[in-house]
Amino acid sequence: MKRIVLLFAAAALVLSAGAQTAKKKAVGKKAVVAAAPVRVKYTVSGTAESLADGTKVYLGVPTRSGFDAIDSATVKEGKYTLKFNAQKTVKDCSVARKEGKKYRNVADVILENTNITVSSDKEGKSTVVGGPENKLMQEYKAIGEQYNAKMMPLYQMAVDTTKTREERVKARDDFEKLQNEQFGEVAKFVKANVPSGVSSILLGYYGSAFDGETIDGILAEMKAKCPTDPVYLQYKKQREMDAKVAIGKHYVDIALKTPEGKLIKVSDFVGKNKITMIDFWASWCGPCRGEMPNVIKAYNEYKDKGFGVVGVSLDNDAAAWKSAIKSLGIPWPQMSDLKGWQSAGAALYNVRSIPATVLIDQNGKIIAKDLRGDDLEAKLKELLK
Repeated sequence: MKRIVLLFAAAALVLSAGAQTAKKKAVGKKAVVAAAPVRVKYTVSGTAESLADGTKVYLGVPTRSGFDAIDSATVKEGKYTLKFNAQKTVKDCSVARKEGKKYRNVADVILENTNITVSSDKEGKSTVVGGPENKLMQEYKAIGEQYNAKMMPLYQMAVDTTKTREERVKARDDFEKLQNEQFGEVAKFVKANVPSGVSSILLGYYGSAFDGETIDGILAEMKAKCPTDPVYLQYKKQREMDAKVAIGKHYVDIALKTPEGKLIKVSDFVGKNKITMIDFWASWCGPCRGEMPNVIKAYNEYKDKGFGVVGVSLDNDAAAWKSAIKSLGIPWPQMSDLKGWQSAGAALYNVRSIPATVLIDQNGKIIAKDLRGDDLEAKLKELLK
């Protein structure tokens, strides 16, 4: 239903002083610009009805590999105090508790130049009070909660195997419609609150879900108001990369090794096929595996008419990659450098979410992107009559 998204700025984003100090209208307070960076110690003071005394809590940054703790404290009489240093930066962090080797979120907080209070009720719902950035994040979360309340029942029905196929498909379609509506509201929120730390954080979270026109509108605001913001600079670079492999451009060749260790290139197949599709996927990607039967069906139906596929895997584990190829019954050539999200092939096409596809004609022109399921089959039917 949903693609696996690479959120380059999620969960560990440190924003520029420019984004923080330029903030005036959207946050509602004029920032104070220090003559030089001064590190000041602030506190996150929490009350937690759902946490037993003696529970250890941590303040830190969630990462792909775990959790980078800034400070820790022990809950006593339902309260705890965590400390952090701040200057002219904003960090997206979490208060978390540890269960075994895993960290469980207690509250999301924005570290800014002020003390912060966190109140968690018996159900674990948290309210965060701090400076203007935390206030802004709470406003955003209220929007998200409204959509989640509507979308969760649809998601549960879409994956409920006791329901009929028609019921599941309708639930999926209704879910995706609401999700796209939510993305639109988030985009408006981001643009309206440029420049702010929260706006940059949300762009990092959701940017890969926005269309090009929406991104360009947000970037225009950031260029005018916070041109040194690192998120702005990264997205600007990504848009430039996207332009090089846009529909209508000549494809960029990829050369990587097969599961057997043989070096192959996409160009080995483009000239031989009327239509060649690069399929970016990974064995660990649930949506990729769920989509694979549709791709195999399209391949079997159109391979004799000139349709070919080359798989580019974002795997890290060779054994898992080979096993998935076999278990899924993927019949087309595969390549990978086994570098996961650091895949050189994915980087050439600025792939930040999977599954992702690129359709190339026999002359090497990119003619479509990210077609799946019925959309892919319809396009092939149109091109390979």
